[in-house]
Amino acid sequence: MKSVIATLLILLMGCSSSGEKKILVDTSAAQLVGHIESFKGDKPVLVNYWATWCVPCIEEFPYIMKLKEKYGEEFELIFVSGDFEEAKEEAKEFLKEQNVDFTTYYKTGKDNEFIQTVSESWSGALPYTVIYAKDGTVSTEWEGKAEYEQFESELQKVINEG
Repeated sequence: MKSVIATLLILLMGCSSSGEKKILVDTSAAQLVGHIESFKGDKPVLVNYWATWCVPCIEEFPYIMKLKEKYGEEFELIFVSGDFEEAKEEAKEFLKEQNVDFTTYYKTGKDNEFIQTVSESWSGALPYTVIYAKDGTVSTEWEGKAEYEQFESELQKVINEG
């Protein structure tokens, strides 16, 4: 009887933790594109590619989190870390410090292949931001740091379309 109870407890603990949001889930470009496309017809998506070694990425990160707080469920926010494997734990710590409590992604595969699969116009420079309209089309994209006002203005366009 004790072994049955112990087994049930282990199963229950496993089930409860499987619902947790995971920080830095490995993703290929194809998996990421599929995930972005899953929101087509549902809501706009803001995707930000960043890394801990990228100073402009770190500077603009709080702006994006402020938008998530302000607009909540009106859009989907996807962060993709381009950090090197040896900095993966540092990236996780940074995300925790920024109060990220939703699933984020870690780029896997060869850089050039990943970049070309994500966007033919992206040079690979970080930060890189893409905002998709509710219909799944690219509303805007840019390389380099943006100020809060640019993020908000571009995001409001796609939120207000729906």
